[in-house]
Amino acid sequence: MTQLLDHRGKPVHTRVAKPTARYMNHDRTGLLSMRRATTRDVKHDVRSATRRAFALAFDFMQNSGWIAGAADQIIADMIGPELRLNCRPDLSQLGYDEKERAQWCRMVEAEWRRWSWNPWECDLEGKSTVQEILDGTARYYLAGGEALATIDYLGRGARRRYGLRTGTKARLVSPHRLEAWSSPVEGWDQGILHDEIGRPMAYRFRRDEGGIDRSVDVPARAGALMQVIHVMDRGATPNSPRGISPMTPAFKVIAQSDQLADATLTTALLQTTFAATIKSPEPTEAAFAALEQITGVDGLEGSKELAEDLFAVWQQRLDALKTKSLSIGGDSSQVNHLGPGEELELHSSATPGPQYEPFQKGLLREMARCLGVTAESLTMDHSGASYSSTRMAVASIWPTILRRRERIVAPMAQGLYEAWLDEQIGMGAIPFKGGYQAFAANRERVVDAEWRGPARPSADPYKDALANKVRLETGQTTLKAICAEAGEDWEEVADQAQREVERFGEIGIVPPHGRMSGGEGAGPNGAAAEGMREPANGN
Repeated sequence: MTQLLDHRGKPVHTRVAKPTARYMNHDRTGLLSMRRATTRDVKHDVRSATRRAFALAFDFMQNSGWIAGAADQIIADMIGPELRLNCRPDLSQLGYDEKERAQWCRMVEAEWRRWSWNPWECDLEGKSTVQEILDGTARYYLAGGEALATIDYLGRGARRRYGLRTGTKARLVSPHRLEAWSSPVEGWDQGILHDEIGRPMAYRFRRDEGGIDRSVDVPARAGALMQVIHVMDRGATPNSPRGISPMTPAFKVIAQSDQLADATLTTALLQTTFAATIKSPEPTEAAFAALEQITGVDGLEGSKELAEDLFAVWQQRLDALKTKSLSIGGDSSQVNHLGPGEELELHSSATPGPQYEPFQKGLLREMARCLGVTAESLTMDHSGASYSSTRMAVASIWPTILRRRERIVAPMAQGLYEAWLDEQIGMGAIPFKGGYQAFAANRERVVDAEWRGPARPSADPYKDALANKVRLETGQTTLKAICAEAGEDWEEVADQAQREVERFGEIGIVPPHGRMSGGEGAGPNGAAAEGMREPANGN
């Protein structure tokens, strides 16, 4: 056995590391110990970084094509052209049968759509529709991790002045307008006043009044109605009263991608600018100095004649250059003749190299993962995608889209809807059995609603339709579930189908609705014949 000896020749006693079992035991190089991390409440991390993160996020959304496009895609996936109201009230104990409930829901949905698409009625400033307010909500969430809106009510005089039917008005507020003021003694935490059990009581905003910012405290609620709607992903920042941009973890990668693109472009431009060089044996300044020294060397026989001969050779080469021409990139773009001993070299651009695209794709994939979009959606590059990979990508990202819809834009829409419906029933514009008192006593039952966004993207709608057909026929799903995936209300679809069937019957056309049935050449019980995909002569 080989043993280590010290400088005196004595054996060196080495310590044998004892095996241990603990977390992070594998960090023998100190890689993790170099990362500065601390343990504290999430709200402190949010408070220290939220304003800088908001500024960076908006800067990237305004100046980065990747992030601007991703933001538009996220908003389109969450909201689409419209976040549609689907009333789901429980009126069974309020004197409504199912038919009356359906009729009341259709009336409310029609009135809501009429109000929400009229900016003069729904927006305090008379500029934005509810759908545009929801678009801004999603954009503020991406930049600041939260969105706020205030609910105001215009009295009879103001309504008469502006020619309005309703008094309920909404105004979207930028998150940076909510002050970061904190005073634990008074209950203020990052611009929000909380009571002794942590419920929000008021919000402190900075409002621009005549070019001067002034602090204004707005109550969180007025009775059962919210006066400030504050939406954020509270699961992402638990126990924090404020949110932070969901793209914060990707800031470094976004900046690296921009820096890589700029550096690569600069290198490519330099290589393109100096695309051609000439290798010439012409003497440098040092060579001419050496020739001058030859003429002054004492004791060297013929040194003067040697120098004169060398100067004569260079004179001949210079005369040759004067009588010939070289032009690259000029009007002629021709090389007529090179001087004696000269060689023209053309250089091709070596940038971007073969390693650029894989590295850039890695950065873009990390950005897509953080933003909650597919890599193909971020880059608009579907060259390597297949039907299976596209389905898997959509299946992985779609729950994130639904989650954001239910936690961000749907609560904002629900808050606006509840305030509007309260006024409509209170003023008698929407009839309700028992009047406003019955509504106020059963508010939670009446205002219940679902908010439908766009349908789930499909790589092959025909294959998806066949899959839905099989699942429906085998009892694995319902028409309600299929319509919900498509962002539609199954009752509206069924009612429309009924009207179409009746209309087709009036004009003598066989309606296309319903399951296909077998005809001539069909299999038993109307099934498809052997070897055929669909029943023959189906109707």
